[in-house]
Amino acid sequence: MRFVSPGQIAREVLEATDGETKALDRLDRIRSLETLLETEPGTFDAFTPLYGSHLTSHAADIESSRRAVGAITAYDDERLAILKESLTDLQPYVRQDAVDRIDGAIATNRRLDTVTDVAVSTDSVLRKATTMLRENGADIWNTVYPAIERIHLAGVSSIEAPLLDLLSCIATETPVDVHLFLRAGTGPRIEDRLCGHPPTAVQSYQSSPVEIDAPELVTTTRSQEARLALALVDQLRSTGVSPSDILLVARDVAAYEHELQRAAHHYGQSLSVWTQLSVRETIPYALIESLCTLLAQKNEHIPASALLRPLACEWVSPDASGHSVAPRMLTALEGELHGYDPLTLAEWQQTLTQNTEISGTASVTSLLEWISECPQPPTPADVEETFNPLIEAFRARVLPAHRDRDTDTLAETTETARALVRIEEMVPQVATKYEEWLTRDHSEQSWEEVQYLFETIARIKPGRREHANAAVIDVADATDTWLRRVPYVIAIGLVDGEWPQTADGLFPAEVRETILAGESGPIRSLAPRERWTEAREYDHFVDAVSTATEQVICTRHHRDADGVSRPRSPFLDAIETTRVDETATDRLLSSEQTTPPALATVLPTETSQ
Repeated sequence: MRFVSPGQIAREVLEATDGETKALDRLDRIRSLETLLETEPGTFDAFTPLYGSHLTSHAADIESSRRAVGAITAYDDERLAILKESLTDLQPYVRQDAVDRIDGAIATNRRLDTVTDVAVSTDSVLRKATTMLRENGADIWNTVYPAIERIHLAGVSSIEAPLLDLLSCIATETPVDVHLFLRAGTGPRIEDRLCGHPPTAVQSYQSSPVEIDAPELVTTTRSQEARLALALVDQLRSTGVSPSDILLVARDVAAYEHELQRAAHHYGQSLSVWTQLSVRETIPYALIESLCTLLAQKNEHIPASALLRPLACEWVSPDASGHSVAPRMLTALEGELHGYDPLTLAEWQQTLTQNTEISGTASVTSLLEWISECPQPPTPADVEETFNPLIEAFRARVLPAHRDRDTDTLAETTETARALVRIEEMVPQVATKYEEWLTRDHSEQSWEEVQYLFETIARIKPGRREHANAAVIDVADATDTWLRRVPYVIAIGLVDGEWPQTADGLFPAEVRETILAGESGPIRSLAPRERWTEAREYDHFVDAVSTATEQVICTRHHRDADGVSRPRSPFLDAIETTRVDETATDRLLSSEQTTPPALATVLPTETSQ
């Protein structure tokens, strides 16, 4: 068995015919759009009613519109006409809003296609591969994949138009069958949508019904629910269950993290939160950002605050030994240099050399020497040569100090180490993108552009905050539970509005509902987005509760922080639940920590463990 993405299949098909396989990524497209919106605003007039006349500040939104229309129609002329025709009976202002977005997306896609020598996106690569297979059929396929018998598509909550066209073409033009393994929530709608459209060689399989019996515990507020979740963890741990055999799952972990950590401290448990890494809020990223700012000012007058900022972010020289500046010494330096006017690099070096009474100048002098040796302006190669040694020095001489002062959970060390790994991954990405942009005249050669790339890549692909540690309890978003298996799962926050979250999309609700209804045959050829319904949310719910191999326990709260009632999640109606008496729940949360009778029957015993 070989695991590949649809994009990889398309690229390998095109490579066999000398077709173009490279594609712009989202960062490239947004950068190109920013330039085009500034130099050719008339091309994008259709977006003016939606975003106003200053379109340059809406490049990301315009790219999202281009992406959405492509996913629905694959920019197929017939589908585009069907999409517009489906809007006929809607309110005029709703119809006009949608038409403006469609026309703007078409113009954007066409203009990007003319200004680049590669494909606009991976979807474009899929479309080109589909065309190539239609023209050449089995000959190309058998050359690229002589031993492949079937294609299995799994783990998706929607099938966008470019992918559907490629799969249908493979099933029609090659000897390969295509099997779709659909999910619990979105599967029935996808299968109904595809009915009669794909060739018979495309077969779909629905997931099995959910058969789960779970205790359901209810508290008053989110904070109380977090305590309840950790009380349940404590009950499991007291029977000998290993921390690695327990998983806390929320639809959105970020909404619970603070309360869970506080409750974990109360019960003496340690948590590892698996979620998106806020890399731009970490020390390693702040160090890179401060150095880019300082390097950009190398030939200018530098304020004392900019000079000391890298030291505050624990800069250490890659060419010397020693540790980062101690906080007390840094505070003293800030006080002694406060009031100095911005100085040039040479003037700062002279000032620090002459004023020997200023304590802690060795680190500042070392930083100044390092800055003076850095190239100005930087080449793409300079990006890696400048930052890679700094990352290694930070890992070798700063990270151990973080570990020494951290708590037993190692939470701060883990986050810093993960950020360091993400920065290490970003450095070659920035260097490559910087080189591409210089070649295309998309950017100037400067440290400001390097900083912009770090910031943009960190925002688009921040990385993950995760730490595999068998001694702590994992906390994960429901979206990260697919195919995961853990004996005990505590699913928290099962209230309406979180399970499910509200469906949304760029198009008005009336447009989304018209396409989803698919009342006419032609409309059924359009591919709805996965975010348009709550079915995708149900996919995540089923993934979360199905993760448990022994027992799942569900919790929820009555009201939010403002006292507004929080209704029970409708997803709980899909499984069998046993409501635990709230008086028994209160006793579990009390100092007695009495196990509710309804819970005692599903908890393991020490003997069974």
